[in-house]
Amino acid sequence: MDSVETDVDYLERENDVQGLIQALKHQDHLIRKEAARALKGVGDKRAVDALIESLEYQSWQDDYVILNSVRENSADALGIIGDKRAVNSLILAMKEDPDEEVRWKAASALGKIGDSKAVEPLIEAIYDYDWNVRRQAANALGMIGDLNAVPNLIEALEDSEWNVRKYAAVALGKMRDKRAIPILVEALEDEDADVRWKSMLALEKLDESAVDPLIEALKSKNWRLRARSVEILGKIGSEKAFFALMSTISDNIDSNRHVRGKAAEALGRIGDKRALEVLDNLRNDEYSYVQDKAEIAISHILKSSKDVELMNYNDGEINFNFPDNWEIISIPDKKKVVKGQYANSSITLSINRNTEVADISLKEFEKMLKDVFIIQDNQLLEEIEFERDEMEGYQLLGEDKNIIPTRILIVSFKKDDLLYYLWFAGYPASFHEAKEDISIIVDSFYILS
Repeated sequence: MDSVETDVDYLERENDVQGLIQALKHQDHLIRKEAARALKGVGDKRAVDALIESLEYQSWQDDYVILNSVRENSADALGIIGDKRAVNSLILAMKEDPDEEVRWKAASALGKIGDSKAVEPLIEAIYDYDWNVRRQAANALGMIGDLNAVPNLIEALEDSEWNVRKYAAVALGKMRDKRAIPILVEALEDEDADVRWKSMLALEKLDESAVDPLIEALKSKNWRLRARSVEILGKIGSEKAFFALMSTISDNIDSNRHVRGKAAEALGRIGDKRALEVLDNLRNDEYSYVQDKAEIAISHILKSSKDVELMNYNDGEINFNFPDNWEIISIPDKKKVVKGQYANSSITLSINRNTEVADISLKEFEKMLKDVFIIQDNQLLEEIEFERDEMEGYQLLGEDKNIIPTRILIVSFKKDDLLYYLWFAGYPASFHEAKEDISIIVDSFYILS
């Protein structure tokens, strides 16, 4: 294949997998690099064998730096395609390739594929001399979720590089193993803000099992640790967490204004009326910061305890009810007809419209949605099929846990040649808080025509 005749961009646009496979073996190394890059975008399993071949390192390649990029892109592409045939080759690349970027991209690809065969090699890679490899190995182990890696990830949370510690915290949060709680509480005092944040999120996911260690952390002399602990307790929101927070601003009132303010904020998040009296006392705190936090918390509790007024949306084609604490806006667009938000965008809603779908079954649409979830590396938690008011329905609940935990709820309705789907996305805690609101919107949704 002549380099003049090889237009990789054209082959990619045309999804010409065979043409790209040929380009991957081209005598021009730059074309090989571009072909490997293009195969990432195409993501076709027919290219797996060729990509495995182009991933292989040979010593003569040291004379051609550009071939590092070929191997890097090949590792990326194999991760995106997700075929288990590539696992052994990716393990070898992660262990032996002299290029650090190839090794960490191989580790990342192994995480995406999710084969348990990769767990032990990834555990070894946590101790690689290159921090990029170590952080991607930690992240990949979190994606696979094998609890055998927990002790090694606990060690990684003490790595000298903050990037490694951050991804170790993310991985431990995904695994939700109680053995990680003590080190995650310690990490709340990490020198890096991102590590502290990811450790907080991990402890939040550990839920009730983290409450006692967090209550113990309230005895620390470090006010920053106490403030972060009360914030997590507020997000967990259990009965034991509630009374620990109450104690922080009543019986054993904390000496630090930031801790008291964070405790008031946490009680407002929980929304329990039993906190009103102690919050009212904080209105007389000597610091305006605490007074303001108490005032906001009281307002939130009182608002959440009131009966919600229902509003109605009807554009002649769809009809649904929504609580008045949601902002719902009609959009002059044929495909995205409504957007909305709850509590300062802690949950967003979009209602999307598809026409001429008489020949598309709901099953086919279900598969499309699940494919999107897989591509975006989201975790599928629940799926339900239903029928209602002459409409076929499908509900999918999932979570994106990669960086900031995001709950996703998609509910689709099909009637004749119309298909609508409601897409909710936001913080898991906000989903719990707005559970009844979301049910009102979904249960009342109806395609009129």
